[in-house]
Amino acid sequence: MPTQGASITVQGGLDLVSSSHALFRTPGAATKLQNFESATTGGYRRISGYQKWGTTSAVIPSGTSTDLIHGIKNYNDGVLVAQDNDLYWSNDGTSYVQINKDTFVAISGTVSINAGSATVLGNSTSFTTELHLNDVIKIDNNYYHIIAINSDTNITIDINAPVTKNNLTLYHSGLASGSLASAPTVIRANQSNLQFIHFESEGTVGAIYFVDGENKIGEFQIDDDGYHFLEIERSAPTACKFIEKFSERLAVAGNPDYPSTVYYSTRLKPWDFEGASAGSIDVGDIITGIKVFRNSLIIFCKNSIYELTNLDSTPIIKSVTKNIGCVSGNSIQEIGGDLIFLAPDGLRTVAGTARIDDVELGSISRKILPLINDLLNNFGIYTISSIVIRERSQYRLFYYKTGEADSGQRGIIGTFKYSAEGIPAFEWSQTKGLPVKFCTSDLNSSGTEVIYHADESGYVYQHDVGNSFDGNNVEAEFQTPDMDYGDNGLRKSLYKVKANIEAEGTQNDLLLRIRYDFDNSEVPQPNNFSVGNLNSPALFGTAVFGANVFGAAILPSKSILVNGSGFSNNFKFFSDDTNAPYSVNGMFVSFIAGGRR
Repeated sequence: MPTQGASITVQGGLDLVSSSHALFRTPGAATKLQNFESATTGGYRRISGYQKWGTTSAVIPSGTSTDLIHGIKNYNDGVLVAQDNDLYWSNDGTSYVQINKDTFVAISGTVSINAGSATVLGNSTSFTTELHLNDVIKIDNNYYHIIAINSDTNITIDINAPVTKNNLTLYHSGLASGSLASAPTVIRANQSNLQFIHFESEGTVGAIYFVDGENKIGEFQIDDDGYHFLEIERSAPTACKFIEKFSERLAVAGNPDYPSTVYYSTRLKPWDFEGASAGSIDVGDIITGIKVFRNSLIIFCKNSIYELTNLDSTPIIKSVTKNIGCVSGNSIQEIGGDLIFLAPDGLRTVAGTARIDDVELGSISRKILPLINDLLNNFGIYTISSIVIRERSQYRLFYYKTGEADSGQRGIIGTFKYSAEGIPAFEWSQTKGLPVKFCTSDLNSSGTEVIYHADESGYVYQHDVGNSFDGNNVEAEFQTPDMDYGDNGLRKSLYKVKANIEAEGTQNDLLLRIRYDFDNSEVPQPNNFSVGNLNSPALFGTAVFGANVFGAAILPSKSILVNGSGFSNNFKFFSDDTNAPYSVNGMFVSFIAGGRR
C-alpha cells in the first residue's frame, strides 16, 4: 500500500466541550494541556517555573513561616508584602524592612495655627531647609500637605486649620530604613486580601495606596526623604475592599456598612475625601470589584455592572447590564484592550463596540466550561488571584485551596490571539502545581515585566522564571484529539512522526504516547516513545559556549519511529522533570493505508 502523510499545525488551545467528531476537524487543538501555554507565535510552550525571590538567600518577611501573607505588590523595583498584621518592603528578597511605622519626625522650633487659615507660622524654625513642597506634615494630630514654603517661618498647607493653637510641634514624614525598626508600629489588625493601586503622580516613584477590608486606607511611599507610611483621614471611608485610580482620583468601595457605594477623593488629592470634587455614588447592588476601562470606572456588582463617568462635572452612572455580575474582584484584569472577569457563567469581557461610549459583554471560556464549572461550584473553598503577562497578551487565573498540597494547586491560562482569519480569541490551558494565593506583575524601572506570587509558606516567589517549581518537577502534558486524517473508515499503520519541537535548553526526557481508536482496550496499544535529545540552537555572536549545541537547527524537527495501527489515533507529548521549557509547534505524520472497515 502507498504511504501517506498528514501535516498537523498545533493551535486552538484546550477544548473540553466539542464532540469527538467535531475535533476530527481541529487536530491541532488539545484535549489535555497541562502546564503548557499557547504561545503568541504559535504552538504550545511548556511554561517556565518559579523560585524563591532571593533564591538560596531568601527570607520570610516577618521571619515567621506561620504568618500568612495577605497580599503583594510590585513597587520601586521591589515588592510590598502584607503579612500577618504588618507590611514589609524589600528590593531583593533577602532582607525586608517593616514599613507600617509612624514615620513622622519632629522638626526644630514650634508652630502656630489659626482656625480657618491655611498659613502655618513658625518660631525658631527652618522651613526652607527642613521641609519640601508637597511634603506630608502632622500638626496637633492632623495631617496636611505643604503647597507653598514662603520663608523659614511661614508655610501654606492644603486645607484650613480647624482650631487656633500656639507652641505646637510640627512633625515631618520621612525615615531612613535604619530608623524604621525603632519607630512605633501602626497596627493593621485583621488585614486580609489586600488590593493595591499605584498613584504615579505622588512623589519620585509614586505612592502605593491599599485597602484590606478592615482598616483605614493605607499609603506608602519611598522618596529622597526616606520611607513614608500613613493611614488616610479626611472623611475617608474605612474597611473598604476595593481600590482603583480613576479620573486623577482615588476610588474605593466595599465598605461593609455601605456595600453598594463607591467613594472617590478630591481630584489630584488621593488623600482627601472632603474636597469639593470628592463624592460618592450608590449603585444599588453589592459591589464586588472596580476597574478603570478607557475613560470610565466599571463597577462590578453581585448581579449587575455599571459604568461611572464625568466626575469633573456632574457624575454620570449608567447600567452596562442588570443580568450578569462578577463573583470575584480579584479576577478582574485588563488585557487586549478589554476587561476580563469571572462571572457566574464563566470568564467574560467588557468589550468596546463600534458605538461611541458603549460597551458589550462577551463570554470567552466556553471551550473550558467543565473547568470553569468545577471552579464555580466549589468557589467558597478557593482564594482567587489573577495577573496579566503583558508581553505575551496572557491572562492567568489561580484558585488556591488552603490545606491542599502544592502539587494539587491549579490555575487557568488564557492567551489572547488572532486566528488566521483575523478573529480575536483566547486559547486556554491549565496549570497544576503552581501554588499561587496572591500574585502581582508590573514593569520595573528598566521596562522589564517582573512577576511575583505568594502561597502560605511565608515566602515571596518570583513567578515565571527557571525550569522547576521551586526545585520540584514540572509535570506537563499536551494531548491532541483523536484524528482520522479525513477518512475514519480506513485503517492506518503509523510508522513515523516528524515533530517540530523547539527546545530552550537541554531536554532529554520528553516522551510521546500514541493511543488508537479512542484508547480502545481491544486494540493493541504501543509503549511510550522517547522523543530523544533536544537542545536549543546556538547562534554565533550570542551563544554561550558549553550551554548550547552548535549545529542545532533553529526550527528543529525530530523524527520519531513509531508503530501501531487503527482507524484513528491521538498523540500525547509529556514530561515530568526540571529540564528547560520547550515548544511543540506541529508534526507531520507518515502512515500506510490499510483495509477499509
